[in-house]
Amino acid sequence: MPVPERENPRVLALIAAFNEADIIGQVVGALIEEGVEVYLLDHSSSDGTAAAAARFLGRGLLRIERFPEDSGFTPAEVAAHPWECILRRKQQLAGELDAHWFIHHDADEFRESLWPDLPLVEAIGLVDREGYNAIDFEVLDFPPVRDGLSPGDDVRQAFPYYERSRLWNKVQIRCWKKQPGAVDLVSSGGHEVVFHGRRVFPFRFLVRHYPIRSQAHGERKVGQERRPRLVAAERERGWHRQYDDIGDGHRFVRDPAGLTRFDPRGIRLELLLRSRLSEELEASAETRQLADESLRRERDLLGHELDGRHREVERLHADLDARNRQLEEKRSELEKIRSELAGMRSELAGVRSQLEGARSELEGARSELDARNHDVARAEGEVAALRLELAGIRRSLSWRLTAPLRAGLRRLRGY
Repeated sequence: MPVPERENPRVLALIAAFNEADIIGQVVGALIEEGVEVYLLDHSSSDGTAAAAARFLGRGLLRIERFPEDSGFTPAEVAAHPWECILRRKQQLAGELDAHWFIHHDADEFRESLWPDLPLVEAIGLVDREGYNAIDFEVLDFPPVRDGLSPGDDVRQAFPYYERSRLWNKVQIRCWKKQPGAVDLVSSGGHEVVFHGRRVFPFRFLVRHYPIRSQAHGERKVGQERRPRLVAAERERGWHRQYDDIGDGHRFVRDPAGLTRFDPRGIRLELLLRSRLSEELEASAETRQLADESLRRERDLLGHELDGRHREVERLHADLDARNRQLEEKRSELEKIRSELAGMRSELAGVRSQLEGARSELEGARSELDARNHDVARAEGEVAALRLELAGIRRSLSWRLTAPLRAGLRRLRGY
């Protein structure tokens, strides 16, 4: 339900801080002056951040929660997904704590109403009564323009020059009305709260962001405190991009000549004249124009590519015709080879038949030879027997006594 007329909503800023002792008091104090209460998560700070904020306990600061010790997350969970765990804890708190509106707030920023004479809590009440349940913010980054900020100096007075936040940091829907169900901060990496039935106020409120306060602070915060805590799993999700362009030797103190001097009335007038709806319409028109140009370029490229493809198809057709001719030649050659092969197979069959006849004749000759060998052996046996018999006769007495008679007979016969 909308907040009744003349009654401000209870607005609670959920802040997570790590080693922000030099600015956390100013941030908490400014929120309380704007009518906003604060719940602080101290993420294992070692510079006295909790002590710097403790003076506001009971005066708008509800609690300083030690994170992760008091939050229900294990050290292993926080080590693997530190920023996700912080966002999940803020989602839990938004469901548990008694408030009408919540702000996902950083420890180095100041959020202000769109109207200079209206405190933040009253401006949120006005948005609520208009039927909206979420607020977007315009982020201005204020870098240091001089070194040596003294303790207690108001950074808003010390660094009056700003530059627009990067495009990836454009969406800042980080203030929302308490919902009956859970809200989602994790999917966007904390850039916007997501829930069913969200209606975002069409004009952005203001955020003044002071992430770096001196050269030494920048070197310590980026090089020693933040980068070592970044985990690959969250970097792969596109988170923590604010340090991508900062290398060794980076100059954090800026020349005001390259920045814009802050004009609170001018920037608010710009925000009133340039609503989210007008930006979306301009972006839509620009997107359509870019899309048309992209389509024209793509059409031309596709036309050139199509011409090339046609030429390639014609070349392929010519290659195909040549290959078909070659195929016909090969087929004719193959038929000739097949015919020759059939003749050779026929000749081979004749040779095999002749070979079989020769083998049969050979077998007959072998059989006949065996028979002749047997006859020869038998004849040789008979000859040997006759020789033995003849030798016996020649050795006999009768043979010797008849020798003269045989000799006479041979003479008579003439041999």
